[in-house]
Amino acid sequence: MGTPGLAGRSIAPSGESMPQLSKYLAGCAAKLTGKCGAEIFLSFSGNNNNPSDSCCQKLVATGIDCHNAFTEFLESKEPQENPSKISLRSLDIWNHCVAVAAQP
Repeated sequence: MGTPGLAGRSIAPSGESMPQLSKYLAGCAAKLTGKCGAEIFLSFSGNNNNPSDSCCQKLVATGIDCHNAFTEFLESKEPQENPSKISLRSLDIWNHCVAVAAQP
């Protein structure tokens, strides 16, 4: 499989191979399309772009527990990144997506 939230991706931004996902993370990732997984993953890369509205709705539908699991997975696979930076960006993405999903 690939990284959580990145259905179809098997390479970390650092270029290293990603290990097999846990069944829980795989289930979370299965709720996202590959396109949305990539958008969400790239949103963590520091480009400060947020996922599209449709991908935000899918992310929120996975739930906060899945989002937090995705974040923890990214933190564990990108040790050269500051974990607090990833956590802060995760919170920004989640809050943005919740606001998008709440719109009529």
